[in-house]
Amino acid sequence: MNELIATTDKNRKRRGNSRFLIFFILILCVLSSLAYVTYLELCKAEWLNIDRIAITNNENVAAATLNSLLQDYYGRNLVDISEDEIKDRLQSIKRNEKVGISRAYPNTLRVKIFEKKGFVYVKSIEGDLFPIDNTGMILEYSAHPSSEDLPIVHTLYSSTDLHIGNVVKDKFIEKVFELHLSIMKEYPDFCKSISEYYQDNNSVVIVDINNGARILINKEDLKNQLRRYRFVQENGDINKSSVFDLRFKNQVVVRAEVQ
Repeated sequence: MNELIATTDKNRKRRGNSRFLIFFILILCVLSSLAYVTYLELCKAEWLNIDRIAITNNENVAAATLNSLLQDYYGRNLVDISEDEIKDRLQSIKRNEKVGISRAYPNTLRVKIFEKKGFVYVKSIEGDLFPIDNTGMILEYSAHPSSEDLPIVHTLYSSTDLHIGNVVKDKFIEKVFELHLSIMKEYPDFCKSISEYYQDNNSVVIVDINNGARILINKEDLKNQLRRYRFVQENGDINKSSVFDLRFKNQVVVRAEVQ
C-alpha cells in the first residue's frame, strides 16, 4: 500500500513539472514574439533615422573621405543598418585596419577608426614615394603628409609596379625592416636622424638627415655603434658628411668620399 502511494506521488510531481516546463516555454515564445515584433517596428520608425555620423580616431584618412563612403546611410534607420556592411566599406581603404561601430540613439551613428601606420616610404626609380606599413603593404598617402615623417628606402621598382593594397616582398626591404626595428628597440632616439636607406654592395647604408653622413652598421652591439658615431660627429675634427663605417669592433672608420 505504501509503495502504491509513493508511486502516485511521483507521478503527480512529474505531471506538475511537465506543466511548469510547458508554461515556461509558452511564456518564452510569447516574449520572443513580442521582442521580434518590437524590433520590426523600430526598424521602420522614422524618429530613429540617422541624421549624424560621428567619426573619431582617424589621423591619416581624411574625415571627408570616410564621410563620402557613408553618405547613403543618412536617413536610414539606426536599428536596421548592418555593422558588417559599414566595416567592409570603410576597410576598402587600406589605411583602415579596424573599424568600431556603435549607435547613439536616437539618431547618431558612431564610427571609430583604427589605422595602419606608415613604417617607411618606398622610393621608386622615378622618384615617387609610397608609404608602406610594417608588413610591407602599400598604403594610401596620409591626408597630413607632414605628420608622417618616415625614412625613405631606395628601390629599383618602377612606380607602375607599386599599387595600393599590394605587399612589397623584397629581400633588401626585409633587411631594412629588420635593421630599423632593431634601432627602434635599442636606440629609439636615433630614429629621428634617419633620412634614407639604400643598398651598396649588399650592405644597408643609412643617411643621417642632419648632415648627409652615410653610416654602415651591423646588428651586433648596435646601440654602442651608434653612440660611437654620435661621439665622433660631436667631437671629431672631420667632415661630418663623410662615410662612417661602424662595423668594426670598438672602431669608427671614416672615409671622406661618398660612395
